[in-house]
Amino acid sequence: MEKKIKDSSYIIPNLDRALRVMELLSDHPKGLTMSEIADALEIPKNSAFRITTTMEYRGFLERNPTNKSFCLTNKMTNISHSTLAEKSLVESAWESMQILRDECLETILFGTLIGHEGVVLEQAPGRHNFKFTVDIGTRFSLHTAAPGKAILANMGDAEVNNILKKVEFTKLTDKTILSAKDYKAQLTKVRTQGYGIDCDEEREGMRCLGSAVFNEKKQPVAAIWLTGPSSRIPQRDFGRLGELTKKAADSISKKLGA
Repeated sequence: MEKKIKDSSYIIPNLDRALRVMELLSDHPKGLTMSEIADALEIPKNSAFRITTTMEYRGFLERNPTNKSFCLTNKMTNISHSTLAEKSLVESAWESMQILRDECLETILFGTLIGHEGVVLEQAPGRHNFKFTVDIGTRFSLHTAAPGKAILANMGDAEVNNILKKVEFTKLTDKTILSAKDYKAQLTKVRTQGYGIDCDEEREGMRCLGSAVFNEKKQPVAAIWLTGPSSRIPQRDFGRLGELTKKAADSISKKLGA
């Protein structure tokens, strides 16, 4: 039951309005203009302007440069992942992880973003005697990781730019992407094919394919990916394995309401 505050003097007006803006935009995933927000909440346009500008500056909103509408970013979702959301995500993913593992026999990982890094939330070890495994909670760099590419490819440009400003494009192999420009060019391809690829970019002889998982608001909140040695994941199999990964991601997304 919602607790009622009898003394309105405890309410901070602009904070209350900012929270109302977030609630409003959560019901309008395609976005609203500043004027539409002001009209819907019955607040002054100058107040709506200050609130949306502040929220955009803090990374909670992004503005479409074409129609000037504001949309929620994933920042609030990412903040919540360290609590209940993490458990809910893993529970929703586990069955699909096992199915994908049995289809491809490789280790299956599931994770999300924490700031400008990825984090592994769960894994289903592969069926082969030789397999790659990692510790739960392991952080990974986004510029090489297939799951990082899969998630960022489905984010807005402003949010991607904010994240990439903090990413260090450290060279790990001869195939590592070394600039934000080249990285964003690859995101276009990932968006089209529906899965990201790490082809010996983090470590020679190791390959990964991953697809994004979406919530009920069609926001990318996590990714599922397979990993194994290049000898068992030749480039000619990328299409087949990518489609299997997409199928698993779609199954998890449906459980999350997408």
